[in-house]
Amino acid sequence: MARVDRVMRLHDFLRAHEATTVADIAAALEVSVRTVHRDLATLREQGVPISSDSGPGGGVRLERDRGLTAVHLSLEEVVALWLAANLSATATSLPWGRAARSGLEKLFASVPRERARSMRELCRRVVVGRPATPRVLAELGTPPEELLAVFERAFAQKVCLSFEYRDRHGHASRRLVEPHGLLVEAPAWYVLARDVEKSAARMFRMDRIRRARLVPERSFVPDMEGLKAQALAQRLNIAPSVT
Repeated sequence: MARVDRVMRLHDFLRAHEATTVADIAAALEVSVRTVHRDLATLREQGVPISSDSGPGGGVRLERDRGLTAVHLSLEEVVALWLAANLSATATSLPWGRAARSGLEKLFASVPRERARSMRELCRRVVVGRPATPRVLAELGTPPEELLAVFERAFAQKVCLSFEYRDRHGHASRRLVEPHGLLVEAPAWYVLARDVEKSAARMFRMDRIRRARLVPERSFVPDMEGLKAQALAQRLNIAPSVT
């Protein structure tokens, strides 16, 4: 049996029992006690809340009062939820907008501290601003479908992005940028970047980007404070980042 399947079976076994022992788990799953201990350690590393007590009445149990679904979410999925929660919060007519942010904070609290830190760092690089102006809406196009996947990878992996860009005057150019952040002025999206050749902060509207590709050999360290100070100087009503 593949190790990943065995660990999943262990997780399912724990969810089906209030409390059990390592010996009982080993017998039920037909593995050694040593293997059970190793797989329990793997689940704990993934953030699954497992407690164990020694002595009479003790055993291994899943802490059912914590958010179990959080451990199955990737960083990208958490950013998507955070973004959805913030967009809901900016639309005051929508119900449960505040509850969305509250639920997300519980999600952060349900995972190990180091993983929560990584999630928050990624979320801080996504900024939600005021809705797009009528002028932007009138000319707004649709970003190429392939751009979204390329951008997500460059953004999460902290590597440079190369693309063709046509500015508001129709001038075309090839750019090499560090994608430090993302600004959402729904339904418009902007890459908050540092133009490598110009060594300056720039904003690029995503529907004006074409033929994007990763440049994995060029990495960078995100600097959202510097980018926001320069590129967002004229933007108001920016939603607060994750604290």
